[in-house]
Amino acid sequence: MEHSFTGKFFLIIGPSGVGKGSIISAIKEEWKNKNFIFPVTATTRKPREGEIHNKDYIFLSKEEFEKGIQNNEFIEHAIVHNKHYYGLPKKEIFTALKKGDHVIRELDIQGLWNLQKIIPKENLYSLFIMPPSMESLEARIRGRSTLPEEEIERRLQTATEEIKNAKECNAIITSHDNKLREAIINTKNTILLELAKEHHTNNA
Repeated sequence: MEHSFTGKFFLIIGPSGVGKGSIISAIKEEWKNKNFIFPVTATTRKPREGEIHNKDYIFLSKEEFEKGIQNNEFIEHAIVHNKHYYGLPKKEIFTALKKGDHVIRELDIQGLWNLQKIIPKENLYSLFIMPPSMESLEARIRGRSTLPEEEIERRLQTATEEIKNAKECNAIITSHDNKLREAIINTKNTILLELAKEHHTNNA
């Protein structure tokens, strides 16, 4: 881990349906002119209508993606639904951290473990977005989509496992029902407090 990083990577972790994407979208909108970057995923699937390369996803061919894997260009990657590759490219993130910019990104707990191997502890901060209860989370998942029952059950099972690992994160923020704005503010304040603490330590 011989990197001269001065920026910080903030991971937003939590189960499907808890509101991670909405929290990140709101922060991105408010902090778009500050020194934060919000890296996008690379994928081999075709763009959907309205999706823009380098904005919604980095669209790569299977050959390009596999070449990237061989060259160790991804922080993490996986094949989803036995069909398409998805991965998080290193280059933009490492460039930002070396420059002193900060990265905000949604990842799962596995992503945190991967990052811990390649990014120094002092440059990594993880926030777990917690549902108020499993009943609440199930209601959110069922209410926002027409997923098949087996997919809902799979997501709830995954959520149970993820919540067991929440204590491995640096902070836990509860996303209460109908209080998304509160979760956004708490997430922003946690990030800003960590950066202020870091700044104070560096200038002490």
